[in-house]
Amino acid sequence: MSDYQVPKQLARRDKIMAVVTGGICIALSEVLSMIKLFEMPMGGSVTPAATLPLIIFCLCFGPLWGFGACLVFSVLQFITGYMMTPFQVILDYVLAYGLVGVVSFACPRGEQRYLKNTIKRLAYIKFVPAILLTILGFFCRFGCSVLSGVIFYAEYAGDMNPWIYSITYNGTFMLPEAGITLVLMLIVLGILRGTNKKKA
Repeated sequence: MSDYQVPKQLARRDKIMAVVTGGICIALSEVLSMIKLFEMPMGGSVTPAATLPLIIFCLCFGPLWGFGACLVFSVLQFITGYMMTPFQVILDYVLAYGLVGVVSFACPRGEQRYLKNTIKRLAYIKFVPAILLTILGFFCRFGCSVLSGVIFYAEYAGDMNPWIYSITYNGTFMLPEAGITLVLMLIVLGILRGTNKKKA
């Protein structure tokens, strides 16, 4: 843990930047979620990394703002999604997308976390924690969707075991989505790190 004490003026500026940047990233994620490269018949699709702007935001601003942005995005997804019961909404939207925010624990610490240039913060992200926490976020989302499938959509499994059906169904679109997101995230972080070294 860092002992860095954030000056009040810096904290105030960061709050404004978080609100503005968060709004932009949420909007970008919402737009990307509407571009479907592949769509399953009963919900779920592969997009051009819809959650990547959220992940970038999480890496820049940390857990408090990161989880908040992911929860706002989950509400937007619910508005354009499908509601069966309140518990289904919690699993499929609130928890599934909200837990993507775990990647925010990979944000920079100390002074690097409060750099005036928000994009430069990404140059200090450690790849391994970012990768592992992104995978964890997708795994949490996958787990929520699988559980929802077993509880609320078991009738569609037919003679197949509901758990196998739900894992197969959700894995069909979520694994490619996670792969696309991870690759693009690493490309973005790699470019920013290289740019930062050249300027240094």
